[in-house]
Amino acid sequence: MTAAEPQESSSSAAAPPAKRAKTVGVVVAPEDLAARLRETTVLAKIPEAGLDKFICTHHGTFHADEAMACAMLKCLPEYSKLPVLRTRSQEEISKATIVVDVGGTYEPENHRYDHHQKSFTDSYSEAYSEIKLSSAGLVFKHFGAQVVEALCGSLDPKASSAIVAKTYDSLIRELDALDNGVQVADAPRYRFVTHLGARIGRLNPSWQETSSPSIENEKFKQATLLAAKELCDVVCGYCSSWLPARSIVQQALLSRRQVHASGEIMKLPSFCPWQEHMFDLESEEESHRTPLVKYILFGDSRGGWRIQAAPKTRGSFENRLPLPQAWCGVRDAELSATSGIADCVFVHANGFIGGNKTEAGVLQMAIKALEIAAQREAPSA
Repeated sequence: MTAAEPQESSSSAAAPPAKRAKTVGVVVAPEDLAARLRETTVLAKIPEAGLDKFICTHHGTFHADEAMACAMLKCLPEYSKLPVLRTRSQEEISKATIVVDVGGTYEPENHRYDHHQKSFTDSYSEAYSEIKLSSAGLVFKHFGAQVVEALCGSLDPKASSAIVAKTYDSLIRELDALDNGVQVADAPRYRFVTHLGARIGRLNPSWQETSSPSIENEKFKQATLLAAKELCDVVCGYCSSWLPARSIVQQALLSRRQVHASGEIMKLPSFCPWQEHMFDLESEEESHRTPLVKYILFGDSRGGWRIQAAPKTRGSFENRLPLPQAWCGVRDAELSATSGIADCVFVHANGFIGGNKTEAGVLQMAIKALEIAAQREAPSA
């Protein structure tokens, strides 16, 4: 069993089109941002002829936070054509247009964004008070809305705020935590070695390789390209896929009593990512969580229907009400005989998801599951 949502893409029910976030012209496409980064000059020192304007970060081993910070800045027109200087010379740092992850000062009014000084304690917001900002978080805190607009086009304020918040929570926070040594859990059962920070870290020249400032800087450019791809995948995905799904889930929550009088069964007119939207909407309005949804119904990619138990909490493997134990791990005719419902296909051994050939059948599975749970909880005579 996995906490990830099943990737079912179609439904036998007629579905209204999802409302897309209203946008006006994308400023920079992912391929354009990649081209900007490939064309960026990365320097180890200021040339004798001098530099008029430039982005500055530190030399030496690079990390995901400053790679992401530079990638985000390159989304913005005022920094799109600037070279990057990698140095620790305070004299050179003082001449920079904007400084990230070096310099020992946090002065947004002067575009100085370092977090290494002992006096620095800032977090993104009170909701993230246990994680201090890295250079990625600092740049995103001050430029995040502009970055989202650059990648997605002009959005209505509510949509923009939602994508900014989601991007910090899911992408930038990870980089802040990683750079500040905050573990994902107190006692992790295994190590993550494929996350963005690890992949960028592996781009650094190894101790067995010949290295030089020019080699190091070329590797850093590769790191910014990797960071930019992750940024575009996340932000553009939220704009084109995640946000439009919210309207589908919201409508399904509002109309769930038309599906069943209990209000505990929600039917999606077409499959979409629903879990996070359901939790978000439940947290926003009492009417969305009274009562809590127990089962979600949606069409699968082969013309059948699925029933999924709602998780207890966001990302949880536990469910609010698993499907009946007697159904778990049973399939086809045997499941129909056991449940008394025609056209059953399966119920997972853990009871978190099941299937039926028809919409009517999957609805009966949900209703019957509620009835069995109510009987189990009813006091004995």
